[in-house]
Amino acid sequence: MNQEAVTEYVRELLGRAVDDVRMPESRGSESVFAKASRVRWRRRTAATGVAAAAVAAGLVFGPGVLDTGHGASVASAPTAGEYTTKAGRFAKLLPAGTGKISEISLLRLMKQAPKARPPEPVGPYDGDYAVARPDGVGYISVRVTPRSAIDAKTGGAGLGNPCRDAPKDGRVGCTTRKLSDGSLLGVWETPPADPALHPVPAGGRELDARLQLKDGSHLDIRASTGFQGKGQLGPLLKTPPLTRAQLTKLIQNPALLK
Repeated sequence: MNQEAVTEYVRELLGRAVDDVRMPESRGSESVFAKASRVRWRRRTAATGVAAAAVAAGLVFGPGVLDTGHGASVASAPTAGEYTTKAGRFAKLLPAGTGKISEISLLRLMKQAPKARPPEPVGPYDGDYAVARPDGVGYISVRVTPRSAIDAKTGGAGLGNPCRDAPKDGRVGCTTRKLSDGSLLGVWETPPADPALHPVPAGGRELDARLQLKDGSHLDIRASTGFQGKGQLGPLLKTPPLTRAQLTKLIQNPALLK
């Protein structure tokens, strides 16, 4: 079935679902049942909105960009099959109850560019992951940057303290500490962007962590409540998908570097 046929099939299914909804007339005691029915319908719509957006994104960007079929739910135990996907394996590294994890491309979503090529992965889990919860969709991004790329960008100077330019960069609560292996860990918060001031999709609140390794490379993780604008897969999460403590623990997991 080609993409056009799939799109038409999904549209037909959604149309049937809407046609099947019947609201009772609001007369006398029936108004109570009508109100209850509307409440249930709103709840079902909110619960399924994320899934519908995920299906739509899959149709737009093609198979494999949003792996809704194999995203691993860490709220319940993922199946053995889900663990074989990259998203499923990444879900195993996250705290229980984080949400439904699917591998996506934020570059393609935010730029609305289905053929945009994401950066070549360096680490085994490099990439972007959607985190779907009942209240919305957030994102976790993982990226390992090798020393060669850093030297090319800084002229061989390397990276300094991640909190050095924190006020200028808008970072809040930035802290650093040296780990026992000699690496430097920085953690901070980035406040949400004002949609009125951003013509491009505006990012929500996020927690960030950077692990600067002794060999000059570094690992970055961003845990965002989502973004607003074209391409968003659902409402912003109320809080980032990981707490500061969870993010600090995750970025020290050696599995992200192997």
